[in-house]
Amino acid sequence: QQALKVGIVVNIVMVLAGFFVFFLTGLKAMFLDASFTVISVISGGVAAYLSKKTVRVSDRFPNGMFALEPIYAICKSIFTICLRVAIDYFAYGEGERLSFGPVIIYQIAAVAVCLVLVGYYRARNRSIGNASLMLKAEANGTWIDGMISLGIGIVAVLLYFLPSGTPFDFLHYTGDFFITTIIVLLTIKEPVTVLRDAFVELVGGTHDDEEISGFVTREVEAHLPAGIQMEKIHVFKTGMNFDVDIFIGSTKGTVQMEELVGARQTIEQALEPKLHIVNVDFVFE
Repeated sequence: QQALKVGIVVNIVMVLAGFFVFFLTGLKAMFLDASFTVISVISGGVAAYLSKKTVRVSDRFPNGMFALEPIYAICKSIFTICLRVAIDYFAYGEGERLSFGPVIIYQIAAVAVCLVLVGYYRARNRSIGNASLMLKAEANGTWIDGMISLGIGIVAVLLYFLPSGTPFDFLHYTGDFFITTIIVLLTIKEPVTVLRDAFVELVGGTHDDEEISGFVTREVEAHLPAGIQMEKIHVFKTGMNFDVDIFIGSTKGTVQMEELVGARQTIEQALEPKLHIVNVDFVFE
């Protein structure tokens, strides 16, 4: 929540600066850049609101509403991908010679701010074991925003030194369209990856992070009662909530229920420093 609130404040400042530069220059790519940042402000607010709701339990939702997090990530990723369609707008209309004015200064600042914000999002996510798909979605959206800003800045510099009357004179009128299209195409992998991960979580797929799987396996093996033979472990992740299913194939002798209850609590306590919100269940085959 703290990371999302910081991102909202930073993005509001960038929105104001971006639209100010757009109105000064009329550069259409600047409008897309600023509009994309508006999306980041809105989505950040939604994510901050949902992050409070997901951990709350009730009679109807005794395990919380962690599924809201992958649903959010799916919606954010689809919206980011669909934003490419908006680029078609820049292919129509009468061309006007591009005027960059303060664009270069703004884009240098915007790229720097975006990179710092992406690093901040990812650092805060690492502090909770990269469990938050919402922070991952926000980081990817901010990364794309920064790359768009970088592309516009590069075009601004190149066209500033491009003389008139050359075969590339058309770039003075359409350069913003081409660079925006190229940048979005190059960065489209980011939201697609988040979309895939969120869909896997939502439909109940196993978590495929090798580091977390190895950590869970080591802790389970270390705290299982001696008489229990473990067959396999499934780790599921929904939002920031982890569910660990330990499959028991056979037991050597008699295992008391109290031993299983104690082992379950001990394993959860061992996993909590890294996974934070975790539920352990034994599954007998």
